[in-house]
Amino acid sequence: MKAFLPTPAEFGREALILIGGALIAAFLMRQLPGVRSYIRDAWGEPGGHT
Repeated sequence: MKAFLPTPAEFGREALILIGGALIAAFLMRQLPGVRSYIRDAWGEPGGHT
């Protein structure tokens, strides 16, 4: 049976994957205005839910 808590190596790998994906998404949104407007139309503006 696998351990419930990940090992430090597994945790580090997942953290790098998460950070890398966020950086790629931020880069694409900055470089491609069409992608930015598509995401805003699909998800709305951040903090717009009141």
